[in-house]
Amino acid sequence: MSQPQTLGNGQNTSWEKFWYVLGCIYFGAYYLSKVPVKKALSEYGLVEMTGAEKFWYVVLCIFVGAGYFNKVIVKRALSEVRFAAPQAFVPPAGQPPYGA
Repeated sequence: MSQPQTLGNGQNTSWEKFWYVLGCIYFGAYYLSKVPVKKALSEYGLVEMTGAEKFWYVVLCIFVGAGYFNKVIVKRALSEVRFAAPQAFVPPAGQPPYGA
């Protein structure tokens, strides 16, 4: 069962790490799937894209707009996010509670 995670402090299980690496080796499929998501997050100011990610985003957009259309889906989901702490949420040590 997955553990609650906070943005920027999430952990992948050993199996998640294994499948990600395997997916990246298989023609970079997982890496290229991650790029439009990072673009959407960067437009909200949550992450900064690397030079390589910016390059691949442009390449994905050139080929039938795949990068752009995938980003649109993620931005739509992000636009529906509400900032509320889950019940019984305890912030990690050293971090203030939400809203403080």
